[in-house]
Amino acid sequence: MGFTKGLSGNLASLRDMMHTWVDDFCDKMGNEPEGAQMETALAEMEEELSEDICEFVEDHIQENLPESSPLLQEAWQGVRCRIQRPSVSARLEVQNPEESIWVRALRRFQGILQSLQQRCWDALTWLREKAATFLEAICSAVKAVWGMLTDFCSSVGQLFRNLIQV
Repeated sequence: MGFTKGLSGNLASLRDMMHTWVDDFCDKMGNEPEGAQMETALAEMEEELSEDICEFVEDHIQENLPESSPLLQEAWQGVRCRIQRPSVSARLEVQNPEESIWVRALRRFQGILQSLQQRCWDALTWLREKAATFLEAICSAVKAVWGMLTDFCSSVGQLFRNLIQV
């Protein structure tokens, strides 16, 4: 895919791709889709959407943080894992035989989008926790060095005051 137009341009490209996935889904379904055909097409679309989202995030990271680090790679893998986690809502859904296939498709599609939103939120929450832990460790180390320097300055000051008095 390759997103390279800046964040707003990339989001527009991602949105366009999502519209294309919906159009493709409707084209596959034709006029009289079967339930199994719909479920297969929706599952494929969900997988592709989550992959497109991951590719968007990865491209944005590479564009803005060209120098990779093990910590960044670990964080990215954690995000990817959370976003691509399989959805379970379709398997738990009870079928209503009187409901039209298109009503069920709309409900499932909305479920897919809500699931993707939740997975992104879970990834964001996890990242915030990871960043807070990481930054707290750095802050703690810098604070310890600052305290040591403060004590050292006091000791050196006392040493020189003693030398001046002699």
